[in-house]
Amino acid sequence: MILRLVITLLIVSSAISSTAEELNILFIGNSFTARHNIAGLVEQILEEGDPETDVKVQRVIYGGQNMFKHSTFYFSQSVIEQSTLTQEAINKRIAKMKEFLKNDTPPKPEEWNRHWSSLGKADMRFSDIHKHILKAIKIHEALLQNNPRTKWDYVVLQSWRDVSEQPNQAYERYATKLAEFAKTQGAEVILYMTSPETQNQNPVTEPYNLASAERDTAVGLRMAKTIQPRAVIPVPLAIKNIQMGDGDNRGTDLVFRYQNDGHPNQTCAFLVANLFYAAITGKSPEGLAFNSVTENKLKAGKDPDGGEPTVVFENKRKAFLQRMAYESVLEFNRSIERN
Repeated sequence: MILRLVITLLIVSSAISSTAEELNILFIGNSFTARHNIAGLVEQILEEGDPETDVKVQRVIYGGQNMFKHSTFYFSQSVIEQSTLTQEAINKRIAKMKEFLKNDTPPKPEEWNRHWSSLGKADMRFSDIHKHILKAIKIHEALLQNNPRTKWDYVVLQSWRDVSEQPNQAYERYATKLAEFAKTQGAEVILYMTSPETQNQNPVTEPYNLASAERDTAVGLRMAKTIQPRAVIPVPLAIKNIQMGDGDNRGTDLVFRYQNDGHPNQTCAFLVANLFYAAITGKSPEGLAFNSVTENKLKAGKDPDGGEPTVVFENKRKAFLQRMAYESVLEFNRSIERN
């Protein structure tokens, strides 16, 4: 009797798992995607919201790098295109990258200089990215050996200190190029606006670096009109809204980055995960059980500020961040419709 019951349960379990809809998401970015395993948090919250969806995530990460270098020198589009890419095409891209390594100057200096000029930067050395090119070659060689041929449903393109007010420059220019590869493959695009310049490390009484928040939000809106992505993750807008406080209490005691590290902290990562959920599903994350984030880069078992790696958000703070995530997504989407 017990044996028959166990077999029946196994059959039912197998039937349930076999009917789960699979959702494949590719994240392209840098440590702002790697820290706290943002991709894993998105997987977790989406599956909680819809238990019948089996979310599978993959990351293409280069520390400190942006969409310009992802698309131009590391050919991250190869991972986007892996379901249709030929070995000949992969070999050609490996050969190009090997040619890049032979020089300390970029192959197209005018493009290199234009990119950095649009961000107000100069004297950026091409030789500094050689180590990342070597990693990109290894990723391509792995595709030659074992290409999983994954067909992506969503491709997430992360911004990072590369948002320019100038139209069709920097993040806008190169995320658009990668978006074109994604659409050709039948994938929908998600723009992840990280907005590091707006993340306060101390309590504030007014929005921190309001100009950056408004610039990043405006560029996100402009890109939403031209690219028509599946979703935009409006981190700058959400952080600005929280920092504004309410009518009676200006500012916030919430901080969104570490004191001893330039990266987002657990609070910011929790907000980001809830923004992803709200932006992708169109639903509020309020009421979901998801309530903790763990830092994955530790020193002596502690996070960069010496705290415990895992932060569990008590109900009041959790509900507040969930609500602000949803309201910010609604506000951003309304702005798209108005424009």
